[in-house]
Amino acid sequence: VEKAGQPVTVGAREFSVLLALMQYPGEVLDRARLEAAVYGFGEELDSNAIEVHIHHLRRKLGEGFIKTLRGVGYFIARESGA
Repeated sequence: VEKAGQPVTVGAREFSVLLALMQYPGEVLDRARLEAAVYGFGEELDSNAIEVHIHHLRRKLGEGFIKTLRGVGYFIARESGA
């Protein structure tokens, strides 16, 4: 992953969250959909695992990159002019 041409190290699960969000720009993905993209069937996860991954990605990529629609989910805004 790069930010402003500079490499940014992200974990495998952070990358999976980011990939899921980037595949659907402008579309709000709820927690269940992100969990399905990141974790395998029957894999145990903490109740706030997605929130933790989002928090880490925001720290690494900038607070405004991943948006929250409170009570619904997360999204990455479509780029203007796209």
